Amino acid sequence: MPPCARSSCVRKHRHLLGHQPSHRIRPRRPARRGVTTGYEVPGMTESTRLPSPLASWVERVLGPLDCVRDASHARDNSQVWRVAGRTGDHYVKVAPKPILYTRETHAYRVAVPQLGHGNAPVLRDSSAELLALILTAVDGEPLKEEESPARRRLAHRQAGQLLRRFHDAMNGLLVQPDAARVVEKTVAGLDKHLTAAGDHLSTAEADTLRHLVSMLSGCGPLPAGRRHGDFWERNLLWNGRRCALIDFERIVSA
Repeated sequence: MPPCARSSCVRKHRHLLGHQPSHRIRPRRPARRGVTTGYEVPGMTESTRLPSPLASWVERVLGPLDCVRDASHARDNSQVWRVAGRTGDHYVKVAPKPILYTRETHAYRVAVPQLGHGNAPVLRDSSAELLALILTAVDGEPLKEEESPARRRLAHRQAGQLLRRFHDAMNGLLVQPDAARVVEKTVAGLDKHLTAAGDHLSTAEADTLRHLVSMLSGCGPLPAGRRHGDFWERNLLWNGRRCALIDFERIVSA
């Protein structure tokens, strides 16, 4: 039996970070300029390589790897691998941009510990130089695959509780430049949101919102926090009993 089959890199963990299962793994993208892909373990294919600098760092943290599988989204800037070894199953994620790396590592250090054991991945380590994170695997499938209405209601209740804990952990006063940007963005985007709401809002309700938003600039320092920014069912993992929240790179001030 090949090493990957013997490892704990099993199918039940394949959807951490909302990525595609292994039988849908797409061909690995060509290496980025200046990055080699020379790291391999026995039995690897083109879809199971780590860039050499990344591989060296991962093995310093986790030890030797038995199994590496590409778990990226089907888009060019997605770089995620599922890895397994003596320390168990983990995911290695490379952020497309420094700002996304900064947001996600901040969320894992500040808010995610408040979500409770098993309700989110744990950040094992991060590298600002590589824009990379090593995350533990959590059990579950994307909630969008759950067909039972009763179980979906239960999962959504749990998801709402997790989101409330996340928001509570990220609360605080915005510094003035951040507050000004949030107000400016809210004012600029109001008409778009009113149009999207359509007949769900009456004319009087829309006018009330316009009036309230117009007053934001005179409110002084605003109590605010961070919102998840990507709170969709693909980022809610559900194992039939417990919901887990993942993917924190899109957190924004609100």
